[in-house]
Amino acid sequence: MHKPNHESWFYSFVPFKVSAGGTAPLIPILTLEVGGGPTEVGVVNAVGSLASMLGGLFWGKLSDRLNRRKAFLILGFLGSAIATFFFSLARTVHQVMLINAVYTFFIAATIPIPILIITKTFRLEDWDHAIGRFNEIGGWAWVAGMVIGLLVVSVADLRELFVMFGIIGLFSVPLGLKTIREIPLHLNRHILGAYFGYVIEKFRYLPNMITHLPRFSTGGVGELYISSLLFWVGAMLYFSQFPVLLKANGFGTFTIYAMSIVNSAVSAFMYTRVGRSIKQNGGKSALFKGLSLRAFAFSLLALSTVSEGRSFIFLAAVSYFLAGYTWSFISISTTSLISRNAPPKKRGALIGTYNLISSLGAIAGNFLSGVITSTLGFTVNFTIASLLLLLSIIPLGKGARGLKA
Repeated sequence: MHKPNHESWFYSFVPFKVSAGGTAPLIPILTLEVGGGPTEVGVVNAVGSLASMLGGLFWGKLSDRLNRRKAFLILGFLGSAIATFFFSLARTVHQVMLINAVYTFFIAATIPIPILIITKTFRLEDWDHAIGRFNEIGGWAWVAGMVIGLLVVSVADLRELFVMFGIIGLFSVPLGLKTIREIPLHLNRHILGAYFGYVIEKFRYLPNMITHLPRFSTGGVGELYISSLLFWVGAMLYFSQFPVLLKANGFGTFTIYAMSIVNSAVSAFMYTRVGRSIKQNGGKSALFKGLSLRAFAFSLLALSTVSEGRSFIFLAAVSYFLAGYTWSFISISTTSLISRNAPPKKRGALIGTYNLISSLGAIAGNFLSGVITSTLGFTVNFTIASLLLLLSIIPLGKGARGLKA
């Protein structure tokens, strides 16, 4: 069946995603370079998570009021690119913290709008294909940004990399102006929660889809909310301190880029495959698999902290690979389970509540990661992360009997 060719604007996101992918591993490294430690890295990430959550609320409400979408996408491209430039000027942890807050605030302007445009420009039967295609293009652009950083890091210093990625990000502005159509539309909460194929591309593994502050409601998926809270706290204990652990063991930007490339590439590779499997078999088994395997991955990193040399880097590499592999299982299956189990009229509100809980968990996890690592050490931090992932399975074991697959 012929599908309308409305995909050209997807490619306007490519420079933006390349820039974001290349920048993501640099921010914790910059925090360490200006005198920060594990605590400061955790706080910088926590502030970024908070700014992202507030940004989603701000841009969602403002774009609804003005009934415009394209302008906010362009503003997100421009604001995040300019903030990337300013990272190169940061000389203190507080400056990094402020710039990161601005950076993630503008990134939040770009997150929920593409799905809304897709639902207006594609036929209903083409939505899953278009959403999957958008995610695939963005995912590989994210990986390309890391590859560029890996290739350039040997000839450029950290601040020059920020300038380079800022320039790359700016190219999304003219591309967006040329290819994105202004389609006035009102935010439809039902649409936001209904389609499992919509995967939020991770900006350092943050949930970023809160566009309106939802009224809290469990709607029969309360166990999933508890699981999600535990998951995001544990995930941020892990991801916030992973680059700090590598630096503490003598590995630099090149190694962090290399591992990040593998982590993101396996995520991008698995999105469509996991989505297809969940569509056929449901999300329950995929979520159990993702959480269990990720708990094991986190335990490997805890084990690496008492290892040395090749044993350390091997365990760390396998752990980070598995963390990337499991992301698609967890992210797609959670959205699928909420969508399948929530009443149609409550579906959007429940997915909004889920993202609010996830964001609060991410903020708490980022902050606690620094405190735990600074006071108790890396081993305790990553052990707690693994235990929280295991605990996140328990509510699902209790409530899974009432959940449709």
